[in-house]
Amino acid sequence: MKKIRWDLIGIMGGIAGVIIAVSAVLKAGGPNSIYIAIAMVLVFGGMGYFSYKFLWQPKNNTRRLQMEGIAGKAKILEVHETNITVNQNPQYRLVMEIKNSLGQVYITGCKTIVSRRSTMSFQPGKEVNVKIDPKNEKNVIIA
Repeated sequence: MKKIRWDLIGIMGGIAGVIIAVSAVLKAGGPNSIYIAIAMVLVFGGMGYFSYKFLWQPKNNTRRLQMEGIAGKAKILEVHETNITVNQNPQYRLVMEIKNSLGQVYITGCKTIVSRRSTMSFQPGKEVNVKIDPKNEKNVIIA
């Protein structure tokens, strides 16, 4: 059974709502209705752009790399806290030395949410499994 993408349904509903609101403002008329409609499109379009850029694009990147990414090993060189927590789990910015399946070694970084119980697994010198983007080797996620 195919999974329903509720996020896409919400996006389509939001777009439909903006279209209906803009058409209602234009139909109501008035000397400033076009300016109000343009302002609505700019405000809601900007909110949609930032939602995509900071919420959906990283999720889509992670989902794509989990499916298509090349497996590799990474040695953690540096760990930096970002002062962001998700469900009381910290987000870390990791600087890693990547060794891909072809044997090439390079340095890159990524941000990841780490469970409070497994913070000891993310210390300098530890090795972790990663997925590497075949199109951009600097784009990695923790597997």
